[in-house]
Amino acid sequence: MKIKKQLQILILIIVIIPLTAVISLPVYHYLNSPERYLMQGYKEVRRLGNISMSDNEWQEIKDAIKHVPPGIQLLIYYDNTVITSSIPQIKSGQTITTEELFDFIHSTSGEYDYQIHEGRSGSGISGKKGFRNILIISRASIHKNKQKRTAKFILPAITFLILFETGAIIAIWKVSRSIASSISYVEEHTRKIADGNLDARLDENRLKKTNSNEITSLIKSLEKMRSSLKEDEERRVKFIMGISHDLRTPVALIKGYTEAITDGVAGEMDSESVKNSLKIIHDKSEVLEDMINDLIDYVKLNNTEWARNLVVTPLKPVITDILSSCCSTAELYNRKITSLIQVDEQTKIPMDKTLFERAIQNIFGNAVRYTKDGDSIELKAEQKDCCIEVSIKDSGCGIEEKDLEHIFDLFYRGTSSRREAGYGIGLSVVKTIIDSMNWNISVSSKIKEGTCFTISIPLNGNRIS
Repeated sequence: MKIKKQLQILILIIVIIPLTAVISLPVYHYLNSPERYLMQGYKEVRRLGNISMSDNEWQEIKDAIKHVPPGIQLLIYYDNTVITSSIPQIKSGQTITTEELFDFIHSTSGEYDYQIHEGRSGSGISGKKGFRNILIISRASIHKNKQKRTAKFILPAITFLILFETGAIIAIWKVSRSIASSISYVEEHTRKIADGNLDARLDENRLKKTNSNEITSLIKSLEKMRSSLKEDEERRVKFIMGISHDLRTPVALIKGYTEAITDGVAGEMDSESVKNSLKIIHDKSEVLEDMINDLIDYVKLNNTEWARNLVVTPLKPVITDILSSCCSTAELYNRKITSLIQVDEQTKIPMDKTLFERAIQNIFGNAVRYTKDGDSIELKAEQKDCCIEVSIKDSGCGIEEKDLEHIFDLFYRGTSSRREAGYGIGLSVVKTIIDSMNWNISVSSKIKEGTCFTISIPLNGNRIS
């Protein structure tokens, strides 16, 4: 649960529950008060008092009195006769004058609360027509009711306050404990990263046990940042090791041949041996230059400040030009090339034409390198509903399955590629170019059957997953 939600619920509990109590306790007090029972008794008996009095109706009155709540005493007085009474001092059937009845009420008014209702009957007991007074008298003890009312009010109030305080303390403790625990964990994890300890992984079991909130989301983001920093660090170390190794070989050769020429070991300056040494130096210098250019391109493409020059360009003419160049290269290296271009003339794609050509040439160059004389290379461009797929497929030696997931890693060279010249930079540059234009690239391969690279170019601008 989000921290904001937890605090909102906590505030609602703190505000609404006391408010509910303020409203409910007086209601509860009224529902249990004698005054309510007296009035309720009046309403019930008053309905009976407005009808003619028969023997059956007398019994109905008596039955109604049985339902009067405890603590309420009731008396029904009719024509100087007590019809029924739950007052101990006055018995049912007793004859008493109105004056005597009111004197009794007056004498006990200090101890009891009285309510008197006057009803009328359509006929008397004697059967004569006319109207005669019916008095319905109810009473409740003043002191006993006050004590009961006080006890009934105070006890629920105290119980509620204890329960509320207990619940509020538990809720506050749980929320504060969850927040404090998460913050402490974030602080500990951040300190480890700041100290350079990128191997301290996030405890996933902790996240499963903890309610999801903003801090746990922050912890997940922190773990993602740690993983990214670790990958960058590993890439940096690998980059330094790779560049050191790959630069050392041509530099050593250049150094060796220049020393040989300087020391006169290679012979006279115009001798064939010196010329051959100078040619080797020149060739290795070009290798260094190409490698440095690849590195510069790779670094530039991975720089977030690099401004992509994406221009809406007709795709078919670009692919046609690339195909023409590839055909010339295939003919030079004695490779068979087949092509299929099924792209609408009107189809235009936002792209950096130079980088796109560079990516295709890098992939095609690998296809030439890892095939033999007479092997075939296929270049296809097919327009589908949501994307255009550009694929380059060769019939070469293929890539082992364990190497496929690392094929685009910087300086990574698969098992089959170690026999060929290269530095493991080309495909990293290709992947970076494709990603920079929000496209997608995939590779499939089988040993001794060949490899196929497929570039998916979305028509709607959204990246193809």
